[in-house]
Amino acid sequence: MKLNDISFPHPVLGIADAIKSDISLTPEPIISSTEINYKISVSCFHNNNDINNLFQDSKVDYVCEAMCSNTLFREMYRSKSNIIEFEISKKRVKGKVEFTCLMVANQNIEGYSNSESHSDYNDYIFDIEKGEVLAFFGEFHFDADIKYEKLKAVSSLMVIVEAEDKDLDFTNIVLNKPKIEIQLPSIDYILYNMPMLSKEVNFAPIFHSSIVLYTLNIALYNLNENLDYPWAKAISYRLEHEEQFKNLSILEKDHIPKIAQRLLGNPINRLMNGLKGIIESPDENDN
Repeated sequence: MKLNDISFPHPVLGIADAIKSDISLTPEPIISSTEINYKISVSCFHNNNDINNLFQDSKVDYVCEAMCSNTLFREMYRSKSNIIEFEISKKRVKGKVEFTCLMVANQNIEGYSNSESHSDYNDYIFDIEKGEVLAFFGEFHFDADIKYEKLKAVSSLMVIVEAEDKDLDFTNIVLNKPKIEIQLPSIDYILYNMPMLSKEVNFAPIFHSSIVLYTLNIALYNLNENLDYPWAKAISYRLEHEEQFKNLSILEKDHIPKIAQRLLGNPINRLMNGLKGIIESPDENDN
């Protein structure tokens, strides 16, 4: 629902300059998940006295409408406070899930006017019917393909596999899959799968600063061409919502190495500290 494109017969707070009061979703909506549900918490803010009086008289409700066009899911969640909290089963949504946050009349309201409304509405009063919108707080969305609880885990973005081509001599990076595939030649994959390599915790910083960092840089340079894939959606979500990327743009090529290192939590620094730890660890043969 794109409310900014809709004309209302009465002033609606949050639509153009119909009512001169502050309104927003503050702080930003919180999205988390359990094994079976998405949990959404929305905080609606406004400072309009006339609408607040209607709320105090229990004539309006805070409402969040959820819609997923891929599954035809549509549901309206009401709240008697400015914080709207609800859950959506993961089985009911797929891909983009859109939300619209409103204040809606829960009964007929006669003779409504707003002292902060635009001068175009001067001397007009309105009869509001049950279900009509009086305030529009804004819209937001999330992508149900993203595993939000695993956003910072490298394993949610990429996987190391053996190349199907047995004649492959060099590592191949494949981006057009749900996870980025690092395809190793058979001889390298056999070595990687040795317990003393892939399962050794002390070697994780070495893998992150070499194979993983190299792969992530390639992926970031090609991010916009792969936004239909879950790995790209997860990265895009982090770039949009995390403070550490506020002054970095994926469109600026010289920013990409910085973005990659931040996504991986400063892998070069962890490599240096990891090597230092290996050097300083006591040798079992010394005992």
